[in-house]
Amino acid sequence: MKASIVTIGTEILIGQIIDTNSAYLGEKLGETGVEIASRFSVSDNKKDMLKVLKRAQEDADIVIITGGLGPTKDDITKKVLAEYFGREMYFDENQYEILKEFFVKINRPTTRAHKEQCNFPVNTEFLSNAMGTAPGMLFTFEDTLFLSMPGVPYEMKYITENHVVPLLLSKRENHIYHHTIQTAGTGESVLAELIEDIEDGLPEHIDIAYLPSLGKVRVRVSGTGLSESSIKAEVNTVVEQIESRISKFVFGKNQDSIESKVGELLKSNSATLSCAESCTGGNISRLITSVPGSSAYFEGAIISYSNRLKREKLGVKEESLKKFGAVSQEVVEEMIDGALSALGTDYAIAVSGIAGPGGGTKEKPVGTIYIGVGSQSNKHIRRLQLTKNRAKNIEYTSYAAMNLLRLFIEGKIDSTD
Repeated sequence: MKASIVTIGTEILIGQIIDTNSAYLGEKLGETGVEIASRFSVSDNKKDMLKVLKRAQEDADIVIITGGLGPTKDDITKKVLAEYFGREMYFDENQYEILKEFFVKINRPTTRAHKEQCNFPVNTEFLSNAMGTAPGMLFTFEDTLFLSMPGVPYEMKYITENHVVPLLLSKRENHIYHHTIQTAGTGESVLAELIEDIEDGLPEHIDIAYLPSLGKVRVRVSGTGLSESSIKAEVNTVVEQIESRISKFVFGKNQDSIESKVGELLKSNSATLSCAESCTGGNISRLITSVPGSSAYFEGAIISYSNRLKREKLGVKEESLKKFGAVSQEVVEEMIDGALSALGTDYAIAVSGIAGPGGGTKEKPVGTIYIGVGSQSNKHIRRLQLTKNRAKNIEYTSYAAMNLLRLFIEGKIDSTD
């Protein structure tokens, strides 16, 4: 089966909101064995919507639509679908009763607009929505399945998980299985070269994709076949081959994050962590505390943005600051020692650099950043030379520092690093 995804809303096209629905649906459809043929974003304009619906139907067996089901006048998806299918609109009394019950529960009155919201194309099959007022809708038109859902992400996700995924699973012919290898510390070209012979030897029904982002690369191995158990076994065999080849860079699988992996390592070692952040301004601490239960191992951080705080809170020597500068290996080493001492932890991360876009010199241009990790007995420092983009530099540095700590705890740092 092939699917087209259509997101409706002028606010998406002009950048007022980011279309996260398509990414979510793409992942969920892939899990059910549905191939994504195309994706469209279209404004709240009837003429444009009709054109996109036709193109989407030409591409696929299933058209999945999000957006335009609310109570306001710009929510015209139902009327456009009725015109596209050549159907009349009707008022559904049962859906109106469901809507009124919903508003009673949240102690709010229904309005005329909410009543208008209960007009639907004839022969609509409803998909219940416990998270909001607009139900999902299911239609069959010219042998194509049309699924229409609200654009509000948590409502769309509820309907997808409770109705759309079970429906698609019941219709699938082939099984598809994905396994994602989470890596950090090198780029996609290096990874591809390391496993080139493995990739060249794969059968047609198994493929590898590289999904890079700042500081990380996801290597996805996918397989398609009639037997769920056999295709899963084949993919897992390939995964084992790849992981043995690139083991130093692998930190997890599927939805694992570098911050959750570091947390697991700290908890398994009954160890604690602190940070001394300068150019990242607390972003590393944000990553660490994004993991539920991080209070078990994370003590806190000192955001020593100024040299004064580096001296007063972390014990960095004035002599070091004058001789080497705040952005230096020597100062980052002292920041590690200061964090370990001030916050009483087993491990510490420290960073100092020139995030940009200004402030660089010939010797230390913008993007020069030192990251370091250490314990009472050992430390390791790396120099990064990044870009002039401040946001990217902060994000990359944060992930690089977390990955360096992972390697440090696992004992995977060698003399060449």
